[in-house]
Amino acid sequence: FANNCLLARRLVESGVRFVQLYDWGWDHHGSSQPEDMKTHLPVKTQQIDRPIAALLKDLKQRGMLDETLVVWGGEFGR
Repeated sequence: FANNCLLARRLVESGVRFVQLYDWGWDHHGSSQPEDMKTHLPVKTQQIDRPIAALLKDLKQRGMLDETLVVWGGEFGR
């Protein structure tokens, strides 16, 4: 995911008007490790938290955040 965040910034910087990032592996319904929520969710959140924070910081430092709409969503918006 971190590499995709860097690629997204580069695409936006080069003028691409729409970039979508996708991350898989959020299904924590398994009852055995490593799929259970208690074990896997902290790992997944660390894999996402730092890269997205770096992307936002990077966009801001380059003066692109004011002109960039960032939408963060998930499948459980019900």
